[in-house]
Amino acid sequence: MPARPFRSIASVLIHRTLVLAVLWMLAVFAVQSWLLHAAHQKQFESLMDDLSNTSVPLLAAALWDIETQAVQAQMQFIAKKPEIGFARLQATGGQTFEAGSPALATQGVVRNITIYAPHGSQSLGVLQLSGNPHYLQHGLIAEALRIFLGYSTLTAGICALIAFMLKQLLQKPLSTVAGFASALSPERLTTPLRLNRPTQRHSDEIDLLEQGVVKLQSALHDHIHNLDGLVTERTAQLERLLEQIRQLSVTDSLTGTFNRRALQDRLPEEMERAQRYSRPLSVVFMDVDHFKQFNDTHGHALGDEVLRSAAQHVAASLRHGVDWMARYGGEEFVLVLPETDLEAAVAIAHRLCSALPLHAVRKPEGDGWVHISASFGVTAYRPGEAAAALLSRADGLVYQAKSAGRQQVVGSA
Repeated sequence: MPARPFRSIASVLIHRTLVLAVLWMLAVFAVQSWLLHAAHQKQFESLMDDLSNTSVPLLAAALWDIETQAVQAQMQFIAKKPEIGFARLQATGGQTFEAGSPALATQGVVRNITIYAPHGSQSLGVLQLSGNPHYLQHGLIAEALRIFLGYSTLTAGICALIAFMLKQLLQKPLSTVAGFASALSPERLTTPLRLNRPTQRHSDEIDLLEQGVVKLQSALHDHIHNLDGLVTERTAQLERLLEQIRQLSVTDSLTGTFNRRALQDRLPEEMERAQRYSRPLSVVFMDVDHFKQFNDTHGHALGDEVLRSAAQHVAASLRHGVDWMARYGGEEFVLVLPETDLEAAVAIAHRLCSALPLHAVRKPEGDGWVHISASFGVTAYRPGEAAAALLSRADGLVYQAKSAGRQQVVGSA
């Protein structure tokens, strides 16, 4: 075999350190970019909430009073936010108000907010907000420069230190270690490493390496025999963790019921099963009455407790392993009742409607109780229809129940 050209370990290590440092810098930049993007998204969503609570009511009042100058001024105020690139308000009456850069109208994240009348549910227009991609780009550029300058300086210092240590302290011991490693075989697995270094007052890492190789060889021999069991144990742990993650992804953290994502995944499966075997399937849409009043009067802590209590009492009355419920959003829940026709589902809803007011939640002040009631919309699955149509029909029925005075049950096929 022809001899390979010699290259010092110092130059190899420095070269590899540079390569790894660049790769690590790129990885850090990618992670930082992702985190910055996620933070930007969170900031944008938070801004949307703030605008919904502040600017949207002002826009609603201005549109209701037909004060176009006030509307345009508010649009200019919104567009001055660095996260917002372009804002457009399409009023129901046909007027269009714009602010910001039209070129950014479709480049960033777009959010639509419906503006309702100050007193009522009449739609006055739709506010379209487009995110500003340049805001995120400037942040990424600044982060890239910071990472490049920091890691360049760090890498240069590390390479200089490594070169010094290799030349002054490690050249002979490393050569000995390399020879030991090249001659190592299964038959010589327990042969100890001897570096024959001069006696020193203190031991260092090389001495610890010499002493530790024997322990490592013995431990490696035992570990090989136990590797199969270790892999099995780690696999079981990973499966348990994955199952926990899966449960968290489909569970509403407040009420413990399924969340909307689980509803969207499981309801079509129930509908397909009902159609395949020609079995009945009913859906109950439940809306907790006066929920906003609970929050406004006693705070969100009581509102959360009302939702938890209502969900617990309803879930306890369902058939275990057959019926299930999911939180649809806010104070709305959906009960999915397989093997249940419309008549039986209406009876279940009436029973729940009568039972819920018997349960009460103590006020945070401790000076009394509040009673829970809910309105119910009940409908049955029609073979071939989509899940969205089924839920929309149930939602319309619960709206009829609330319009009829709440704490009502309205059922229809």
